[in-house]
Amino acid sequence: MAKTGRKKRKIKKSAILPICLIIFFIVYFLSFWLFSREQAKSQEVEVNTQSQQSDNRSLLTQLRYKNKIYLSDGTVSNIRIEEDYWDELDYILSELKEVRTPESYNEVYSGNSDDGIKFSTDLNYLRIYTVSQEAYYKIPVDSKEEFENVLKKSIYTSFGFVSQYKNWDSVKITYGDKTKKINKWKFDDLSYKMASKRIVGKVQPQKSKERSEYNFTINITIEGQEVVIETMGDDYVKITSHNLQSYYEVHNALYEYIKEDIFKIK
Repeated sequence: MAKTGRKKRKIKKSAILPICLIIFFIVYFLSFWLFSREQAKSQEVEVNTQSQQSDNRSLLTQLRYKNKIYLSDGTVSNIRIEEDYWDELDYILSELKEVRTPESYNEVYSGNSDDGIKFSTDLNYLRIYTVSQEAYYKIPVDSKEEFENVLKKSIYTSFGFVSQYKNWDSVKITYGDKTKKINKWKFDDLSYKMASKRIVGKVQPQKSKERSEYNFTINITIEGQEVVIETMGDDYVKITSHNLQSYYEVHNALYEYIKEDIFKIK
């Protein structure tokens, strides 16, 4: 019996070394993995910082060449500006001159690019800033009205705004003398059919509307404000909101959904 006990103790002692080696390698590889992750993060931050530091262009020039810009106004947040409207804004931005920090400034609109440049405006000045820089630019008096109109259109006549069905209060759709009220549980179905291709002028949509046998008008109340979406044939819509209008070429899913699912026209 004594020999059997000694043999068991020897087996246990002989197992200690492999177990220790296994634990060591687990700890080693875990530490190596964590270290690699932290190093990768620090390198990414360093690259971004160096990239910002190496860009010697003015903040205005940097902003003008961004591709993805998001806009907010205190009521609506993070609406991506359509490329055509950004081109219109860029025309105004190209004329701005840098000035000293104004004595009074209360932002009305704010926005940001997708890589760290932020901006805001009180419609008299444009403020552009990053974590380490800030600059103010004077908006010419004769450009203020156009500047504000483009900002408002970029938000309130955009699909990014009108398709946010969780903010809808009520929806009704009219075809001829028939009007259908849409139940709230169908808001998401209608919203998902709203997808634009691009902004267009009004001539082609108007011609399409005249040729179309069926045209529909969608009235959406959003936080007390009415937005009107008119189908103009199956490929175009006109959005009217806040006394502003935009025309879009769209996918025909919205038209077909209203025609076949809402009004049962086959």
